[in-house]
Order: sequence, then structure tokens, then C-alpha cells
Amino acid sequence: MIRIDDLIATVSEFIPKETDSGLIGKAYVYSATLHRDQFFPGGGTYLQHALEVSYILAEMRLDLVCIVAGLLHDVLDEELTGAGELRATVGEDAAALIEELSKLSKASYRGSEESRAEHMRQMILASTKDLRVILILLADRLQLLRNQEQLQPDDRTALARETLHIYSPIAHRLGIFYFLAEMEDLAFRILLPQEAEELHQAVESRVAERRQQIERFNNEINNLFQIHGMKGEVNGRTKHLYSIHQKLQKNRIGLEQVYDLLATRIVMENNADCYRVLGLVHATYTPLPGRFKDYIALPKDNGYRSLHTTVFGSDGEIVEIQIRTREMHRQAELGIAAHFIYKNGSAADPRELADLQWFRGVLEHMEAGKNPRETMELLQRDLVPDEIFVFTPAGEVIKLPARATAIDFAYAIHSDIGNRCVGAKVDGRMIPIREPLPNGSVVEIITSNRGVPHDDWLKSAETSEALSQIRAFLRQEEQAKTLEVGREQCRREAKRLGIKMDALLAMEEVKDWMHCHSLRTEEALYTAQGEGQVRIQDALAKVSAPDSPHKADKKPAASRRKAPPMEKQVRISGMAGLMVRFARCCIPQYGDLLVGIITRGQGVSIHRTRCKNLNRVKNRDERLVEVEWVGEEALKEKVTLVVKPRSSMKPLPLVTDTLEEEDTSLQSGPSQPKPAPISSG
Repeated sequence: MIRIDDLIATVSEFIPKETDSGLIGKAYVYSATLHRDQFFPGGGTYLQHALEVSYILAEMRLDLVCIVAGLLHDVLDEELTGAGELRATVGEDAAALIEELSKLSKASYRGSEESRAEHMRQMILASTKDLRVILILLADRLQLLRNQEQLQPDDRTALARETLHIYSPIAHRLGIFYFLAEMEDLAFRILLPQEAEELHQAVESRVAERRQQIERFNNEINNLFQIHGMKGEVNGRTKHLYSIHQKLQKNRIGLEQVYDLLATRIVMENNADCYRVLGLVHATYTPLPGRFKDYIALPKDNGYRSLHTTVFGSDGEIVEIQIRTREMHRQAELGIAAHFIYKNGSAADPRELADLQWFRGVLEHMEAGKNPRETMELLQRDLVPDEIFVFTPAGEVIKLPARATAIDFAYAIHSDIGNRCVGAKVDGRMIPIREPLPNGSVVEIITSNRGVPHDDWLKSAETSEALSQIRAFLRQEEQAKTLEVGREQCRREAKRLGIKMDALLAMEEVKDWMHCHSLRTEEALYTAQGEGQVRIQDALAKVSAPDSPHKADKKPAASRRKAPPMEKQVRISGMAGLMVRFARCCIPQYGDLLVGIITRGQGVSIHRTRCKNLNRVKNRDERLVEVEWVGEEALKEKVTLVVKPRSSMKPLPLVTDTLEEEDTSLQSGPSQPKPAPISSG
């Protein structure tokens, strides 16, 4: 169990006593006072949790403000004190950092999808203001995982899932292996305890077999150093459990095919010595083709630098080797945290600024999401660890996720290049823009002023930058089309009334209707109309009435002809004086449920509501009108019947008897028009 004396002793190793001035002891006493009545469900105190979080930060040699904030990171969140009292006790800098942490309590990752997205947005936003926020959150996460028995089972599961989905990828992106390996292994054991234990036993057995081979290989490297007068450290490195599990799942291979369970790590004094050792190793052992990676010349996005190679050992065994400097090794373990090591108020360095810029980019992509699902998808894509290196024709390095396409490359250069992309060349050869790019290739984008993004690009894009830009463009295009559809619908209504658009929009009925629907501009009206949220026909229902001063009959159209008698049999909701005809495809009969279709230059076509031809206009609600039967004269309408007997019986006596019972007369003769075929069902 960590005690306050342990924390102070660790801090005193790298922070001068005069700089501390007892602030850590003061913060601890204040934390103990505020947390005195707080306990975890499974045992353990909140005070001990805070002390251990602060100790993790101290082990990483972080600055005094960060360590003090670790002791009090949850006091504002738990409403144990106020911001003013906190500032008076621990100072402005530590209090400001704790305030940023407290903002995360407003949304929970364990809630709905919307709540999770908001929680992650708040976390990324806080990190853009101060990167120490994410370091404290990671330390808090590691302490909870180490003491998982203090939590309820459901909370443990949520904690582990959240760790693997979000916090672990962030730790990877920031290059903090110090957090990454232990957090992933602990979360793995919570979620899949049986699989984790079985894999652990299998790995231990295989590592035991390999350890003797690696030790012999390392001795050979040390002998080479003596022969060639070189100095360096040679030791073994064991791959952590969850990364092995991921490799097995991703590549669908057996444990015997994982060659880097136990690898050799060589630490040299400078970059030149790293390359000199690489040449010596390749001259002594046969390297495996395609397994060499130079992360010194081309560092990963998280700042990781090292030379990776794989060779056949003297006994034919396969050995993976990492070659790096001491500074590179420190960076690999601590990542961005290495830049917050106590630095006595010095300014931020380029690496710190680069990570801040990355967080800002992540936040920008998240906010481009139209809904919580898109937001979380964009975040996950930003956290994808696998990457490739490709080059512009000018030699600029572009880092992209694995399976990135020319679409991603184009948007990585500039959004305008992406939007106008029509083709791509890889190493001078034309390729489809949806084809994954090979690592190390030179990519040239071909653009056109007529080029535009397409819907199917969303299936090929891998980066959040490309996805957010494509979606933004498509939404803008969709909004423009929707607005034009709505404008055209309103223009039709104006034409139906025989007036101009300006006069239509100037009507008091239309103005009142727009006000009721909060439509403050013409564009808002057209967009809402185009989206189907409103119908201007509703506003014009009274205008179309016979006694309206704006009725359509006021200025009769030249093409209007006298309505046939059948018009007296039906009433069209909200309209009068329109040409009407009964559709031949379904031949409506009195009593059928009706619907009307407005057709250009032909008035209204009346159909049965079950008519199959309605499917052609089912998404065009503006063309459909309500129709109902009126008047007794409808009962006397002449109709045409087609009788198809199913057997050799003569149907005429049956038909005539039925019509006689219904008091209905029957006519026949060649003068009757041939009706449209009717299925007898």
C-alpha cells in the first residue's frame, strides 16, 4: 500500500524541496479531509485511490502541478469543495487543471450513445487545453484496473471495455507504453478471463523454450560489440499478453507463428551507432525480406522511433530485433509524458505542440459528426494504430492508416484536392482511387474542376479527415437539391393560382403560416417544403376555396375546358375547378376509397387507393390529393365489366340475375370501348 511518505520520497528525487515548499503534504491533508467518508463498494478508500493516482504520476517524473492535481482530481467532480476554496489551498495552476477534469462528469461513457459521444468530446476538448488532463485520466484508469476488486462486477466490465475501446488507443497514440501494456492486459483479464489465462499459460511455456535461444543470440551480439569496439546494452523484451491476443485474432494464426513473443532490444548512445549496429547484424545474420522498418528516419505519429529488423539466428531460429537510443527508449516508454517531466517552467517543446495539434484535429473531426454514431466512428478511426507511409511527388511524407486509399491521401493534402479528385497514380501507374495504397509508394493525385465526391467514397475512405469532408460536401449538395425541390413545389402552387412567386409569398395566409412554423426566410420555407416537413398546400387550402379572392378561377387558364359530368361525382380536398378523369388502370367504382394524382396539363387522375400505379409516385406526396365521393348521381355511372369464367359454365345467367336483384340495367354491344384488362384474382 502506497503512503504519503512514499509519494514525497519519490517526488524529492526529481523536484527540489524548495520548489515543493510542502505543497504535496498540504494537498494530501486537504484531500484526506474531503475524502474522509468516501469508500468503494468492494472496500478501499477514495483517499487511497487519489494517493496512488498521484504516485503513478510521480513515478513518471511529471511536474508538481500534475502530481498535486492527482491528489485532488475528483474533489470538484464529487462536489466536495468549491473552486474558490480549492484555488486558495493548492494554487491557481493545479486548481485550473482539476476544473478541466471536473467537466468530464457532465456526460458518462456508460450511458447512451449520445452520452458516450459527449463524454469523449469533453475529454478531447479538455486535453486540447492541457495535455496533463489525459495523463491524469490514464493514471486514474490504471489505478482502478489494478484495484478492480473494489468495484461492482458491472462497473468492472464497463471499465475494461472503455479502456480497450478508448483509453488504450489514446495511450498508444500518445506513445505511452508505460500505461498501455498493463492497462490492456488487466482489461483483457476482466473481459475474457478464461481466454486470457489459457493464452498466458501457452505464452509462458513457449517463452521458456525461446528464452535460452534469445540469451544465446544476445551473447553473440555482445561478442560482436567487443570484436568491433562498440558499446551498447543488449536485453530481451517480452510481448505483452493482449497484443499477442490481437495478433492471433487479426492474422488468424497460431502461437507458433508469432516470432516476436521474445525479442532482442539493443540500446545505443546515438543514431549513428544504431545504423552501424544494423549493418553489423545484417552482415552477420540473414535478414528476412520485407521485415525491416526504419522508424528513426520516419517516426510514427506517436513519436516512436526505432529500427526494426528480423533475422535468422545461428541455429535457424527467427529473431526480431529493435535498435534504438536511450532517448528513444525513454520516449517509447513515456511518450508525451516524457515532455512533461519536471522542467522548471520551460516552454512547451515541438513534440508537445504536435500532440496538442493532434487532439485539436480529433476534436474537429468529432464535431463534424452529424450524430453520436458518426462521432464515435470518427474518433475510433483517429485512434487506429496501424499506419503506412506514402510520399508526394515532391518527397513529402504522408502518414495514413493501413488500407488507406488515394481518397484519404488527397484529403490529407487539402480538402479542395480531395473534393476534386478524379484519379491517382502510384509510382507512375494509374490506379483506382478506391484501391488501398502500398506502403512506401509515391502517390500523385489527378484533379478536375468537374470532380465531386460520391456516396460510395464513404465505403473506401479510412481517415476521419476524409470521411468528415466527404459527408460535409454531400450534405451541402443534398441541402441545395432539397431547397430547389421545395422552390419548384412552391412555384407550381403559384402557377396553379395564376400568380407570381412574389405574390404568393406576400399573401397574409402564407405569411401567418410561415410564422407559425418558424420559417423566417424564403430559403427556410423551400428547405422545409423540400424535406417534407411542411406543405405549403396547407396554407393555400383556404386560398383555393371558391369564395377566396385568390382562387384559381379568378384568371382561368386558356387550356381549361368545361368539366365533364363525372366531376360532380367526386370532391377534391382543398381544390375546385380542376379537370378530373377516372384512371383506366384501376377503374374506380362508387364506394371505393379514392386518391387523386395531379398530372401536368391533365388535371387530377382519380385512382383506387390500392392501385399499383400509385407506387410510381409514393415518394412524391406533393402530387397526391384527397378525393371523396359525393352525390346520388354517382350510382348511375356506366361501367364496363369483363367476366372471365373459370370453367365451361355459362356466366351470363348468373350475372343478369345478380344485376336484376340490384336493380341495375345491363347493356352490351360492339360500340363499347375495350377496357383495360382486369385480373379476376
